[in-house]
Amino acid sequence: MLLNRLLWDPQYSSSKDHIIEYVHRVGKDTIVRKVKIRDVKEIGSWYFVVNTSSGMKLIPFHRVTRIITSDGRVLWSKTNTSNSKFEGTV
Repeated sequence: MLLNRLLWDPQYSSSKDHIIEYVHRVGKDTIVRKVKIRDVKEIGSWYFVVNTSSGMKLIPFHRVTRIITSDGRVLWSKTNTSNSKFEGTV
């Protein structure tokens, strides 16, 4: 899984500043939020846990829309069906 690789593989230590973009729903509103990979504390089979200013948040993988490098390049996008399982080249 791409998130595991970016978070734990020493080869990608510079990836800690990459950004995970995900959809957050509040009532009928949809908000796009961003967190740095360095703030991911746990990865489960269907979710990841991130440390935010308001505490630990569990985010299901299906809410992730993009993973963006620290220099703004899209590393993975949900709309790219060829990478639909978080696979891709880092």
